Amino acid sequence: MTGIRGVIAMPARLSIKSTDDRVAIANRVFHDVVSLVEAAGLKVLIVRDLDFDTASVDGIVLPGGGDVDPARYGGTDVDSVYDLNAEQDALDFGCAERAVDSGLPLLGICRGAQVLNVVRGGTLYEDLAPSDVEHRKLASPHDTDTWAWHQVEVKADSLLAECSGSTSFIVSSGHHQGIRRLGEGLDAVATANDGLVEAIEDRGRRLLGVQWHPEAAGLDPALQAAPFRWLVDAVSARTVGK
Repeated sequence: MTGIRGVIAMPARLSIKSTDDRVAIANRVFHDVVSLVEAAGLKVLIVRDLDFDTASVDGIVLPGGGDVDPARYGGTDVDSVYDLNAEQDALDFGCAERAVDSGLPLLGICRGAQVLNVVRGGTLYEDLAPSDVEHRKLASPHDTDTWAWHQVEVKADSLLAECSGSTSFIVSSGHHQGIRRLGEGLDAVATANDGLVEAIEDRGRRLLGVQWHPEAAGLDPALQAAPFRWLVDAVSARTVGK
């Protein structure tokens, strides 16, 4: 993005007092996402409320975190749903809606991809049924590896294939929910071997969501950078088109 330093809004993680290890992990890796955005040559604006001018930013990144309230997609509040936070939902959904309404490039990561899908009218699985793919790691307290690892297959004509340079690779995964019904105008461009949607995009609206965690330590550096290369290109195209 020569000569352009785009500003990317990222909603802060607001669950800071939870004793759930998954919340602590989400809060920790949030800063790793910030680092990847900055490594791509973009500037991060962390927002804690919706009192920011959409015209002052060039894109939005929705990071991972706890579960989306099932009420937002007509789901059921089952026992496995965790870290419901109305304030976080309002912030994340508000940022996503602003991106959609304003034509801002939007990258969603894990929870962020799910938020993107729900904003476009899609639904989620409240808790994934067991399958032959491990989407999250049920780690012991002494296990230092946070992530499950599995393969995804990517559509050859997708933005994701273009920015990653591959149509099949191993990703770092840590989620118990997933996309059930696609939101309006979204394409499922990557799937796991059990058929679960792993990435969504809307080429025309510059929207991309990945269910995995590109910020995870141990992931191939090229795959870590891929979604953020897409973001740079999307921001650049929008800026040049102004």
